[in-house]
Amino acid sequence: MTRILYLTSSDYAALTGGHIYNTHLFSALRHQGQDPRVLKLHAAFPDISAQERSIVMEHLRSLPAECLLLMDHVYLCRLRQELADSPNPIAAIFHHSDVMEHGTDADEEGQSLRSIEKAALQLATKIIVSSGETQRYLATQYGISTDRILVAIPGNPPAHKGTAGQIDAGPLRILSVGALIPRKRYHHIIQAASQLGNFDWHWNIVGDPRRQPDHVEELKAQVRTLGLENRLRFLEDVSDAELEALRLASDICVGASFYEGYGMAIAEALRHGIPVVTTASGAVSTWAGAGVLQVDAERPLAMAQAINQLAEDRATLLKLADEAWRFGQALPDWQTTFTGLTDWLLTPS
Repeated sequence: MTRILYLTSSDYAALTGGHIYNTHLFSALRHQGQDPRVLKLHAAFPDISAQERSIVMEHLRSLPAECLLLMDHVYLCRLRQELADSPNPIAAIFHHSDVMEHGTDADEEGQSLRSIEKAALQLATKIIVSSGETQRYLATQYGISTDRILVAIPGNPPAHKGTAGQIDAGPLRILSVGALIPRKRYHHIIQAASQLGNFDWHWNIVGDPRRQPDHVEELKAQVRTLGLENRLRFLEDVSDAELEALRLASDICVGASFYEGYGMAIAEALRHGIPVVTTASGAVSTWAGAGVLQVDAERPLAMAQAINQLAEDRATLLKLADEAWRFGQALPDWQTTFTGLTDWLLTPS
């Protein structure tokens, strides 16, 4: 008997933290003795077509009423009307709020997103989140009882220690990882890069450029205007092997997100012993400890000053790298993250 139906789509950006998390969660279900049925839509972004909505409803009618529907909350938001009268229990994977992706709920679009998200989440009997901060957000913003929420902090694969701070000669190697979207605030990063001191540096930015191509063009224009073309590179999507090589060779990882539901790119950097300079954005400020310098979220100059200090003081950079490595090794692996997941999902609320 099918006990879980997992809904996903082919156009979920594969290099995002959300996709990586969901993939490991699905694998955990299989390792825990489940064989979820998968319903993969062709496209769900920015919306789900009428034809694919019909496909979803056809599948739901074939399911026993006790079968659990498991999906990322973005699908639940898009299908909230179709699922409102579903007899099946629903579990949502919630990475961060669509309101935070938009930037604010102070305008009409933000308020609309908030209303949609609140209505959709009321349909879920259980919600999986990746941080205590996200659990707090759901409780305070939407009044969701913590009894309905499972906090499963993202896991990490084994990692080798990189060479952060170990090469005295040569340029300072800076890395940023994350989709090229406004929430990641690459405008802020580029402005900080323009205020670095008179030393040799190279900055690699890895991230999916396809989600908002107009925004990517704005970023590249900003780089040209500031004369940073020979220093700051958009590598866009790279292979896992190429990203691993970049991490092993980087001295500093930099993040400037407006909001993070957890911050998997930060965790990966620490796991490789890379010191992190980041804005205190959402969940990152609640868990990222040793090896991390948190700076004022609204001052690119503060970010530049933190990087300048590490460039001038390689002993401190090396010390932070060792602290990052020790802290990173204490972060959970994926098996630990999802221990007991199946029992929690399938136990009636």
